[in-house]
Amino acid sequence: MNSELTSRPMRFYNMLVHLTSPGRKVIEENVAVKNIWQKNSLVFLDLYFYRTKKSHIVDSVYLRDIMDMSNEKFYASAKEFIADYCAYTSTVEDNHHEAEPAQIFDFRHLEKIKDNLIILTFIAKCTADFNQVKLASIRKYINKKLPQTKVLSEQYLNNYMEELNPAENDFFKAIEALKSQTPEEIEDLITEALKISSADGALSYQERYYIAEIVQALREYGIEPDIEF
Repeated sequence: MNSELTSRPMRFYNMLVHLTSPGRKVIEENVAVKNIWQKNSLVFLDLYFYRTKKSHIVDSVYLRDIMDMSNEKFYASAKEFIADYCAYTSTVEDNHHEAEPAQIFDFRHLEKIKDNLIILTFIAKCTADFNQVKLASIRKYINKKLPQTKVLSEQYLNNYMEELNPAENDFFKAIEALKSQTPEEIEDLITEALKISSADGALSYQERYYIAEIVQALREYGIEPDIEF
């Protein structure tokens, strides 16, 4: 390993890692790996933490359970990840490839249910009261529909919904796309919309109006959901 390796853009910009402190407390963080180098028998990583927007030097002995979110690859130990990192950087150097443009989050894992999430997020935000309770309800829905997302951090899912931020026309386009789903799947979605809308203890007029739009649109498609509200 080259101890003089300089920092440069890498593919490893969207990592979910577990860090152990000297007190053995485990914390989960979304980070970008800026550089790795060795000094004597120790290996250090220069990590950028998205939560605090700061960089820190971390001894590799405190790093474990590393998930490359962009490539959906899991490393059980820092040693496995460092070997892959060094192999990749060596290939880049040898072939003189330009580094990939950096971006913070890659949400392709959630594309399968994007239309449903547009509907739920729009309804949750239509009253300008998109609170933590509603946010948590949508996260639970995501985990239920896609169990593999349980390994993703709350911050990752929260950032997805913040970036999604659907407008009314996105909402109605997503309703039209529901025609490809089964009546049972659509009824489940409406139930979730009601649950999320009333998560703060009240179902507002606007929330009720947009949920009624879903039901009415589905009736026009020949689907009669068995839902009352």
